[in-house]
Amino acid sequence: MGNHKMVKVMYSEPKSYSFKKACFMSLMAGLLFMSQTNMALADEDYIKIKNSKNVVTRTVNLGKDKTLVIDLPRNARDILIGNPEIAEVVARSARKSYVIGKTLGSTNIIYFDASNRRIANIIINVEPDVAALAHLFEEKMPNSRIHVEAMNGNIVLSGQVKSASQVGRAVSIAGKYINRGAVTTADQLDTKNVINMLTYNAREQVMLKVSIVEMQRSSVKQLGIDLSISGGIGSSSISFNNNNPYTLGSTSGGVASSLFSGGTSVTIKALETIGVVRTLAEPVLTTISGEAASFLAGGEFPVPSGYDADTDTVSIEYKPIGVGLTFTPVVLDGGRISLKVSTEVSSISQEDAFAINNNLTLPSIKVRRATTTVELPTGGSLVLAGLIQESTKKTISGIPFFKDVPIIGSLFRSVDFINNETELVIIATPYLVDPVADHELARPDAGFKVADDFHGSFMGQINAIYGNGDASGSASNTNLAGDFGFVDGE
Repeated sequence: MGNHKMVKVMYSEPKSYSFKKACFMSLMAGLLFMSQTNMALADEDYIKIKNSKNVVTRTVNLGKDKTLVIDLPRNARDILIGNPEIAEVVARSARKSYVIGKTLGSTNIIYFDASNRRIANIIINVEPDVAALAHLFEEKMPNSRIHVEAMNGNIVLSGQVKSASQVGRAVSIAGKYINRGAVTTADQLDTKNVINMLTYNAREQVMLKVSIVEMQRSSVKQLGIDLSISGGIGSSSISFNNNNPYTLGSTSGGVASSLFSGGTSVTIKALETIGVVRTLAEPVLTTISGEAASFLAGGEFPVPSGYDADTDTVSIEYKPIGVGLTFTPVVLDGGRISLKVSTEVSSISQEDAFAINNNLTLPSIKVRRATTTVELPTGGSLVLAGLIQESTKKTISGIPFFKDVPIIGSLFRSVDFINNETELVIIATPYLVDPVADHELARPDAGFKVADDFHGSFMGQINAIYGNGDASGSASNTNLAGDFGFVDGE
């Protein structure tokens, strides 16, 4: 019979009661019998089966390690259980038995009377006990209506809460409740046995503004002297040439001056470069609470990924470059916002470029990237990342021994000096936003007007020049002196 188990009912003879007590018990049994409207009456831990000529079928959800009391309408001789590993039956008497839930699963119990007729078929579904979890939600989240059910070893959460953060909190609590002992982290919660059907009223929308500001200052100094001497002694000629190298760069664009002519010449090569680079990127992106959003302003750069020697072809794949932003906001209680932000600014650089052959050189990609999780109030700003970097390189090249001679040694050496300073700051500011009417939004092209042929051809203007009024061309009550607007002319 497989896992089926037949239990032989063993019970003691009922004791005799007094007449008054017997009458009282009969009266109570009659009242209970009259109050029954279904074939079986049950609460959380008790079932009383009504006497019937047909078999009574009943489905019961029983918590693990919980007990159920079953009262039969007549004496049972045999009890058959489908899987004793899921539930265990203990016969207290011929009409009363106890059922204990052992492991999660489903089985059934069939009761037979002395005539081998079936009295009842009780289907037992052993599920996680969710009474304590429901009580926890009522105590810790009183303003939410969370209904907890157990189904096939899972916990089903339904109802309504106030915000998305409460949804995440309820799912997290339920996951830890059903998966006891599971090793989890803040980013990897074990919620595989939790079915989330919770809803919340407001779907808050979050706008995130990220400011990426970078300043780069560079200074390059190069100085070298080339010495050339030629002469003769008798019939022999003597010549000396010194061409100092510049290991950190080229002196193209510098100064080269010869001080002497004839058999002796001294050429001074000097170069000084000072540069400043300012990078500003301010991506803005809006999404609803709990949903991820991404943004990329830039392009895709082709990068060789393989080479086929048979067909002499190069495989190309594209890498995104530009300003990228990805974030997932979750609105918490009190208007606070939890942000998981990943932002990046990338650009093509010739520094550290890789030359495959004379016809193919792969440039490098300069990347500034930050990934973090923070919590901010609406309108609050926080520095997500910052960088201060200073790099100094100095190289002296020349002829051994001669370059070390004081004063005269400068004729036999060259000096390279490079100093780079970089300062980078990434600032994030989230806002809780609501949609507005279209006329309340400002557009970048508001007030733009292309110059006509006369002003474009003869006055050198690209945009039309507006008089008093705002940038959109509409007049205002405030008189402003002078012309303003989109002006780009000489």
